[in-house]
Amino acid sequence: MKGTFGFVVGVIACISAVALAVSEKAGCSKKDVFNPFRFCQLGDIQLGFGLDGWQNDTHRMHLAAQQVNAQDFDFCIAVGDLTNDRFDYEIRAFQDTFPEFKTKVHLLPGNHDINDVATLKQFKLDYNVSDHTAFSHNGYRFILLDSVTLMSNLTEFEPYTRAEWVWFEHELKSAAKRGEEIILAHHHLPFEFTEDEPDAYWTFPNRIRGKYLELVKNYGVHHILVGHRHETKNIYASDNSFTIYVVAGTARFFDDNGFGINYFDVSSCDSATDVSQEYVHLQGAGLMKRSEGLPNGCPDIFAH
Repeated sequence: MKGTFGFVVGVIACISAVALAVSEKAGCSKKDVFNPFRFCQLGDIQLGFGLDGWQNDTHRMHLAAQQVNAQDFDFCIAVGDLTNDRFDYEIRAFQDTFPEFKTKVHLLPGNHDINDVATLKQFKLDYNVSDHTAFSHNGYRFILLDSVTLMSNLTEFEPYTRAEWVWFEHELKSAAKRGEEIILAHHHLPFEFTEDEPDAYWTFPNRIRGKYLELVKNYGVHHILVGHRHETKNIYASDNSFTIYVVAGTARFFDDNGFGINYFDVSSCDSATDVSQEYVHLQGAGLMKRSEGLPNGCPDIFAH
């Protein structure tokens, strides 16, 4: 297993080096003509979690595809929890519906997708994606993290966690070197109310939160896209240096904002001022179910 993991890390490092060389001129300069672009944030699709049944969750995923296709987005990012229990019928329903999206959708894992190494490997097979990746677009670098492995302290995740932190810092440094603006996306919230709040189910634990926030501030990250909370709201840093965008998705919501999608417009190289966000309700969703409180039976990704 160690040999295989080392080989995989080596391949990823090689691919990253090639990507770095190809995109050396991908920086975002205010002196250049900027090509505005649009993208969207899909929340927890989580087929099987809705109170009105997995078939209605699948129908709302279909509605989301229709809504996305009607827009001129360059791409979208789905911030994790693709199914609720990883049942075969949930995964098949996702696989069958996903091709309806005609816009490129980058898929990220959540805690219902991954809770051990076996499910990490299965996630990659089921959806034909990496659990973390990055790409450049018009002078911006989008870094998409697997927050499950990034924050877990389970022994079996240790080599994956170490590798992802190294990769994350390398991506930040490389993007800064190229002059790219950086936008992050992952499943869990870094924090919900204050940067020094106690550990909670929804957020990064304090043992890694400080390290993460230091990197965010050191590299001038202004925008972070997350899911997990099943609410739709924006959370702001104490110094207003960055915004965390939380969107509930299309399975279940715990607030009064319903199902919906975040739309983003990027109009310049200044990510601090010229990235705008609009929350748009899911069109055609007749059944609007909501639930209060922490859900039961969620996978545990921490050692105790």
